[in-house]
Amino acid sequence: MRVSALAFALLATGAPTVSAFASFAGANNYYAYALPSNERFALFQSMNAANMKVLRTFVNGVPAGQKNSDNVAVPDLEPNQIRVYDDTILDMIDELMVEAHAWNIKLLICIYDKNVLQSTGPYRTKYGEEGFYTNPAALDDYNQRITHMLNIHKNVHLNNQAWSFLGAYIFGYSVMNEPMINQGSGFFTQHLDWVCNVAAQIRANVGDRNQLILTGGNSAGTSVQSFFFSSSCPAVDVVEIHDYTDGYDGYMQNAINQAQAANKKLIVGEWGSLVGSGRTANLQSNMQKLNGWGIPWLYWEFITNPDPHQGEDYEINVVNGTDADYNTIKGFAQAAASSTTGVFDWSGALQL
Repeated sequence: MRVSALAFALLATGAPTVSAFASFAGANNYYAYALPSNERFALFQSMNAANMKVLRTFVNGVPAGQKNSDNVAVPDLEPNQIRVYDDTILDMIDELMVEAHAWNIKLLICIYDKNVLQSTGPYRTKYGEEGFYTNPAALDDYNQRITHMLNIHKNVHLNNQAWSFLGAYIFGYSVMNEPMINQGSGFFTQHLDWVCNVAAQIRANVGDRNQLILTGGNSAGTSVQSFFFSSSCPAVDVVEIHDYTDGYDGYMQNAINQAQAANKKLIVGEWGSLVGSGRTANLQSNMQKLNGWGIPWLYWEFITNPDPHQGEDYEINVVNGTDADYNTIKGFAQAAASSTTGVFDWSGALQL
């Protein structure tokens, strides 16, 4: 084997060598499973055209008409009572993962959503929002939800296999969408063991190491906690960052160093640029930085109808692929996929 002069020098001094890998990009749509088939087709077609690899979606029920779309209403997995399951949503995600696979896309599945916990549902009724994270009985109930989802439920489209065996279709699982973000950074940092305990339950159900376990994200740099890289949190594979502040410069390089040292990974699971005159420049700046660091990113959010401009307005209509913002993202997503400067090896998780 020939060794370059630089590599020889690094080996001689004991300095770590740096490997380069392919990176990738993707998108979010938390209710994609509930969209009509033609809109799911349009979503995946637009992602495939951008060479995106991962769609992030949530296991929580939704009312009809999310973001003014034509999605149908879907009940949650536990719509009325904890441990009493309605598999309608899982059946719909079964179909979604098969459709995604046909477009060379895999799913990142969030076990639950903090927005649902904040507003409704049996977990809120029984434990309250903070109690969900602090009561051992709540963790046990949530663990049963995980086991039902990953091993008891079967995908009828894929030879009745459990999700735990569907690594060709599932990129990984987030323990929850943005756990504890509503309680503030202090509460989050005091209860990081909740994230690690849930991750351990997922790993106990999924022997396939190519199905990754993610932390679910928090606010910008708060997403990155040294505890996640420690021996006390072995089941977490990927620290997931959510950043709408454009503050990556303040923490990203240190996060990369920690992740590499711990043999773990980073991903920006959510980010977006607000509609307005500076949007194009902001999109370009963020994607240029993330691609430069070699960190994968998933845009929030791709939708399949004209943007209704609701609330925090990050949505992009991807139908027909004519939206200028979509095409800006498309170019950077293609660049991410063709890059060889990624800092983490995602090849197993992305293998179809």
